[in-house]
Amino acid sequence: MVRLVLVVVSSLFALANVVRAFLAVQQANRLPDLPVAAPAPYIMLMSAAWAIAFGVCAFGLARAHRWAPRVTIIVIVLYQANLWLNHLAFARSSEANARAGFGILLSALSIVAVGGAALWLDRRLAAHRAEMTRSDAHSSLTSDF
Repeated sequence: MVRLVLVVVSSLFALANVVRAFLAVQQANRLPDLPVAAPAPYIMLMSAAWAIAFGVCAFGLARAHRWAPRVTIIVIVLYQANLWLNHLAFARSSEANARAGFGILLSALSIVAVGGAALWLDRRLAAHRAEMTRSDAHSSLTSDF
């Protein structure tokens, strides 16, 4: 169940970044003179990169790859760090700074929820693999006699 939730959440993060990249392309094409905080090519490239990263996480989690929970933790932490670096680099309005507290709360919540679930899944999979290894070793020892 936790793995399924992580697949869905990772897929939603990937989809959100695909939509953001698409909207950045549309905005750059239709409103080229609109002043924006971050350049459209930057938004397109970063969103595409994060969409790929979260897509890889969703794929790895769906296929139950050993590396997937750990990579998911790394990706969610780096993603949130990137969002905050973007905020610090490109925020122009005082309103953006006024809402930073809520943004910090959402960032921390996403890291704790996604990272915690991925860590729990990683530990559960490691325990399952260890149990399977022990049972395989035990069965090969008993079959020799």
